[in-house]
Amino acid sequence: MGVKELRLGALALALGLAQLPVQAAVVYATGSNTNNIPALTGFATTGADMDGLSITANFLSGFSQTLLWADTGPASGGVLGTGWGLSLSGDSFGGLWQFTNVRQDGLSSLRLDGLSAFTIFDRTHGNVEGTPGSALGMDWNCSGASAAVCLNPVTVTYDFLVSVGGNAAVGDLWQTVSVDFGTTGPLLSFSFVQDTDNDIRQTQVPEPGSLGLLGLALGGLGFFARRRRNV
Repeated sequence: MGVKELRLGALALALGLAQLPVQAAVVYATGSNTNNIPALTGFATTGADMDGLSITANFLSGFSQTLLWADTGPASGGVLGTGWGLSLSGDSFGGLWQFTNVRQDGLSSLRLDGLSAFTIFDRTHGNVEGTPGSALGMDWNCSGASAAVCLNPVTVTYDFLVSVGGNAAVGDLWQTVSVDFGTTGPLLSFSFVQDTDNDIRQTQVPEPGSLGLLGLALGGLGFFARRRRNV
């Protein structure tokens, strides 16, 4: 092979590497708590099926806020905090969770607690179905467009391992997930993936009136951020 061919090969390799997705530096851990549930509702869960899910956002400034998830549409839901919000539209297996941040304050950690809401977090589990009836799962991870959020090490801890109907736990289902961004937490909005299922006892939590306008309010957060930058 001549010098020209070698150079062309090297260039092609470099271009190929440049197009590869950014690999997130995510470390996964698990807690030792367990929980048994009677059954699953099925594997399809949307943003409207997680009412009562507890969301805690901790920021680098020390500000912390815990809110309860409420549906905002036929297949959507979320929470709206002070300068931040979290929402999901559509199926949690294919849809992106959107974290909106206009606080100019880095997010140090995010906790999703489904114990009181009967929400289950379904992990990847080798890309095969784990617990019967749960179908495929998906670990927490930054989405492709937001991979830069996870360039610094992010620790994702699952706890409360779920067994179903008295059977032994398989290892794919959990009821809490905590994401620790450390001291370099994201300042801006980002998106992530995390599949969910539901305990068959899941019930609809009355929707607070303020969250009925969550979609509109999240749009307002974006407008506020743009306006502030233009001042």
